[in-house]
Amino acid sequence: MGRRKQNEDEILTPTEKFCLDAYLLNGDVDKAYTLSRRNRIKTDNQDTIHRMALRWLRSEYVKKYLNERSILLQDRVTEGNKPKAGRRDKDAIVSELNILADATKDPKQKTEILMKLADLQQMKKDATKEEEDNTVHYYLPLNCRNCELYIKRQQGMDSK
Repeated sequence: MGRRKQNEDEILTPTEKFCLDAYLLNGDVDKAYTLSRRNRIKTDNQDTIHRMALRWLRSEYVKKYLNERSILLQDRVTEGNKPKAGRRDKDAIVSELNILADATKDPKQKTEILMKLADLQQMKKDATKEEEDNTVHYYLPLNCRNCELYIKRQQGMDSK
């Protein structure tokens, strides 16, 4: 009986899903929790309601739902910003990596994304350095009388 009760509790109702979607958009956890309850909450103490709302958000099934929905919302937001052509420029890749780094909760995956982002930004700096170093310098030849080597040799011969 205990397992059956636990499985029933892990299923979100449509009202709870709606309130969690609203929470993702406006960030008011207390209001989302209050509106998601079937029965009216018996306390008017805001601290108690806030603690209950945070406990609700920490439950595994709510975390999973919020993670899925936040990724879906971010995908919808970034769909309009994606380039239509097959090739991407470095700025577009950097912006997408930043979005992925912000959305990722897994520390290992976040570290990998940030390392790739750092590598890409370093490549960008290297490309600008190469452009600066492409200048060609032309040197005009000196007359023998203006050459320091010739002058020193002449002074050495004069002293002997």
